[in-house]
Amino acid sequence: MAQDPGVAVVVLNHNGAEFLMDCFGSVASSSFSSFDMVMVDNASQDHSVDLVRSEFPSVVITRNETNLGFAEGYDRAVRSLPHDRLVLLNNDTMVDRHWLRSLVEAAGSDQRVAACASRVLLMEDPGIVDHAGGFFSLIGSGIEPGKWDRDPGTGGAPVQVGFGSGCSLLVRRQAYLDVGGFDPWYGFYHEDVDLCWKFRMFGYSVVYVPDSIVFHHVGGGGYQGIDENPMRTYFCQKNRLANMIKNLGVPNLLKGMVASCVYDILRIGRFASRKRMDLLAAVFRGYGDALSRLPELLRQRR
Repeated sequence: MAQDPGVAVVVLNHNGAEFLMDCFGSVASSSFSSFDMVMVDNASQDHSVDLVRSEFPSVVITRNETNLGFAEGYDRAVRSLPHDRLVLLNNDTMVDRHWLRSLVEAAGSDQRVAACASRVLLMEDPGIVDHAGGFFSLIGSGIEPGKWDRDPGTGGAPVQVGFGSGCSLLVRRQAYLDVGGFDPWYGFYHEDVDLCWKFRMFGYSVVYVPDSIVFHHVGGGGYQGIDENPMRTYFCQKNRLANMIKNLGVPNLLKGMVASCVYDILRIGRFASRKRMDLLAAVFRGYGDALSRLPELLRQRR
């Protein structure tokens, strides 16, 4: 462990050996030098663990016996590590050498800053924005202004946003514990929206840090990418519905229910016209699983 154990970079991995040399190599070259590196391995079947042990012996490795998914994998890590600031970083990334310093400086000493998000650019085309901060929608998903736009190429001061992408997100451990952390039931997708929504409802702030730059290979890391596929459709469906039920105030929840119905009618029509029965099944399965959890979701309303 580092002499100052206040900061840890935590990389969640599942069969991502092809990305780990670039990821940990770039993290290890960070200009901010006093931090620990941790890899949480979600039951990889490739040579990820052996590779990191050999090439990056300073990385602390924890292994899960099964693939716990994004939400539970990170939740267990945050709860078990002693650091007061933890940077959750996708394994399919490379970071600018000042990336970590910018995040830590943005968090500062203000305990009300619960999370700081990086500017995420596409690995394959660094001129395109993957994430630049986001806000909440009535249908429970995140709205990300500037996503897929040309990167302006300029930094700037940190700004408050609704949520930051879990691709590269510094979280303050005490704030994380205060709000309950990631909901393990989410598995994948929209769990970062839910976490930041809870931060905001508890009076914490979330900031976007343009000077903290990360390059992301979208869809890597052993998880399915941005194209429509049944797994992504299912998780996005159930989790956005959960976000609505848990986090929207009553007036906005009523509006959100109408907006959600319109959104799904349009999607169902599109999937049916393309004869994508697998995507239709995923939408309805997501509805079913969210409704089956309704009592618990209502209990979590604040």
